[in-house]
Amino acid sequence: MLSLTRAQYRASIKEGVSDDALLEVFSLCRRELEGRKAAGELMTAGLYRYKDLLFLYLEPIYEASIDLRGLADKWLAPLSPCLKPWPEFDGDRLFAYMTPVFWFDEPKTPADYARALPPEGRCGRIARLYDDKVMSYVTHHQSIAAEGLLVGDRYQFISVHENILFSYFETPRDRERVNIRKISGESTEIARWSDADPDSHFQRFPEAPGDNFMVIKTVFSL
Repeated sequence: MLSLTRAQYRASIKEGVSDDALLEVFSLCRRELEGRKAAGELMTAGLYRYKDLLFLYLEPIYEASIDLRGLADKWLAPLSPCLKPWPEFDGDRLFAYMTPVFWFDEPKTPADYARALPPEGRCGRIARLYDDKVMSYVTHHQSIAAEGLLVGDRYQFISVHENILFSYFETPRDRERVNIRKISGESTEIARWSDADPDSHFQRFPEAPGDNFMVIKTVFSL
């Protein structure tokens, strides 16, 4: 049986790489992912940019097992000359795997996660946490997900790397609203998160002073 999962990654563009060079490589990467999608290896993907940072969202489809940590380096190999390496325990990677933190649904198969209608937009946004607030944010959001009662947009997915959060979502956000347990019930964990003063966790970006998360540029999505 085919399985589906979700994964997010963070990468950093080398200094001196021109926008023209990046546009050419982005086009190659898009064609590569379109080929993966046509071959039944991928359902949805999006690449997003903030300054010299790139964020990648993937919904890979697989049959037996899959190496999520190395997947982005493999599938977006044309970007390799343009990226700085991230040192990790098992060797350097160009795309650092971001640890999943929060979601409203847990897809298992492609059929389970197929969109009834194509989204109007596949969007990415980022947030920056204060270093001493990272564990508080992660603990609260993992608790909300484990409880599984909070209702929200089905395709939202938040991951963390260092103190940076990346959130993928689709618009319109009210088209499919679900919770993990698929039953109605009041979330007590969201109340605990509210009591923890959520705004105090975020270093807001100067471009979006009133928002904890900031929507960033879509390089491509499919």
